[in-house]
Amino acid sequence: MNKVKYIAGLIAMSLLSVGILIGCDAEQEGNKQLRSTLDTTDQSGSGETGGKRELTVVKERKPPAEQGIAVQRIHQMNGANIEKWLSDHELEIQVTMVEKQATATEEPQFSYQRFQVDLETGERLSIKEQTGADQGEVIKSYLSPDGKYSFIQTWKDKYKAVNEIENRATGERHKVEVDNYMEVGGWINKDSYILAAGSMQDRSEIWNISVDGTRKKIELQDPDVESFTEFATGNGKIYYTDANGQMKSFTPTQSRPTLLAKDVSTLSLSPDSQRIAVSTSRSGGQEESRLLIYDTSGHVQGLLIGKGDLLSHQSWSPDSSKLAFAVYTEDQGGMNGIYIFDTVSGKVSPLGLSYYPVYPLSWNPSGTRLGITVDDKEKLIVTHIVDFKK
Repeated sequence: MNKVKYIAGLIAMSLLSVGILIGCDAEQEGNKQLRSTLDTTDQSGSGETGGKRELTVVKERKPPAEQGIAVQRIHQMNGANIEKWLSDHELEIQVTMVEKQATATEEPQFSYQRFQVDLETGERLSIKEQTGADQGEVIKSYLSPDGKYSFIQTWKDKYKAVNEIENRATGERHKVEVDNYMEVGGWINKDSYILAAGSMQDRSEIWNISVDGTRKKIELQDPDVESFTEFATGNGKIYYTDANGQMKSFTPTQSRPTLLAKDVSTLSLSPDSQRIAVSTSRSGGQEESRLLIYDTSGHVQGLLIGKGDLLSHQSWSPDSSKLAFAVYTEDQGGMNGIYIFDTVSGKVSPLGLSYYPVYPLSWNPSGTRLGITVDDKEKLIVTHIVDFKK
């Protein structure tokens, strides 16, 4: 009986969390939805998924008039976070399990398992650790804009990485002889990766790394930069914030930066390198943080798209047409939860999930699905994967 009540409560909570993205038009909130819950069992046969898995699906009967973005269904994965998308419907997740509960004197103990999940079939397969990394190593890779090369970092520990450029067609790798203490960097074009290597003492050097593995030091004359906390590259330019919250840009051949905006807390460059999402810091009597869209020359595009006590987790869809972001406001009458900004219509639409994410928001390759991971008292974390109606 307790199990039935628990499942019923979970279904109710999931259904209440589903929202149709239709801007702020209250008249459309009464549209009826067809709700169904599927309870499936792991198909891998390995028994490593922990038994049953609940999948909550929500479908609309009729799309509301003049809607911006609509939710078609939501997949729910308990105790899991997204590691990476493998395709539009396949992804790699990490499941966290409590091995030992916390006591008054000891911290809780956890174990972790990775799985490949197919959202279309519901199949979940265990992933064995066959990454090629030695014990304790972490491998991270970053694809070039044309997908032909990859910048690969193999972290021996949390302080130092080995850097390589890989030709994905041939598998050939060129080692890049650079001491690396930070993961800060990005492709500035299809032929060059910019690495802000960092150090234990200062910001260290900035390197322009070519696809053949050669490197060249980039000069930056800016005494206001101690380290790079906000850093982005694209379309031939490098963007960053200095110690005074000023957003600036420069090129590999231009050592003196150009000031773009002030009072900047975070920045996020769109994949097409045409727009920058900027959250402002609180200063000059400003009561709330604001989220604005700038062009790459530092001009504000339209009005603000979000405001609140905390703005974070800005994430552009791969085609740069949408920006997902999270807002927390202590005043419950303000903006709270996840929102989607549509660059085509200019609309900002609230997602029914009012939770605040604890992991970065994650789009699938075509931008038709968005992964949101939130805290949960019983399951540690829960990941909701929202399918948007096409």
